[in-house]
Amino acid sequence: MVEFNYDQETDILVADKQREPEDYESSIPVGDYIIDINEDNEVLGIEILNASQNLPFTKEELRNIKQLKLKVEERNKAKTISLNIQYSTGNKGKISFGYPEPAKT
Repeated sequence: MVEFNYDQETDILVADKQREPEDYESSIPVGDYIIDINEDNEVLGIEILNASQNLPFTKEELRNIKQLKLKVEERNKAKTISLNIQYSTGNKGKISFGYPEPAKT
């Protein structure tokens, strides 16, 4: 299950998998996308700054999200995060982006 929140005043969309605070290891900034990972480099959640500018959705649509699914796939030593969004109006949207997996220390 994914918990999500959109703050229209700050224009930040947050999507988090259910987790404990101690699961968090670090964050990977990718422009206005901040990816939270655990010690095994598994994605715990994402924050999208300036969401209405970085996503193909208006503030109104982001404010009316009914359901959000977060999916992570690995391709060619890079990970791709997909957000599937359903609005209260029944409309749907999807955004995907990739990032290089950090080296394990």
